[in-house]
Amino acid sequence: MTNDAEAERQRAWVYKVRTMHRNKRVGGYVGSILGACLMLYGKFSPDEAPAWAVPAGFAMVGVSWLVFIYIIYDRYRWVKANPYKPAD
Repeated sequence: MTNDAEAERQRAWVYKVRTMHRNKRVGGYVGSILGACLMLYGKFSPDEAPAWAVPAGFAMVGVSWLVFIYIIYDRYRWVKANPYKPAD
């Protein structure tokens, strides 16, 4: 196998790992931002904000972080099950 083909194979493997769970990562990021905004709204506008704003913000951030933890764990499992092996 030539060096170019091997480099392309390696790039494809890295690309696969990097693109795993892309939608979930974006969802977790957006959820974290919205949860933080909800907490700030509840904290700094206590007269206008509903009573559930801060607890809901904490819950949203917590769920978003659990999604991030799941993604990291699942990528780790995939890499362990499919290690990159250079062709001979």
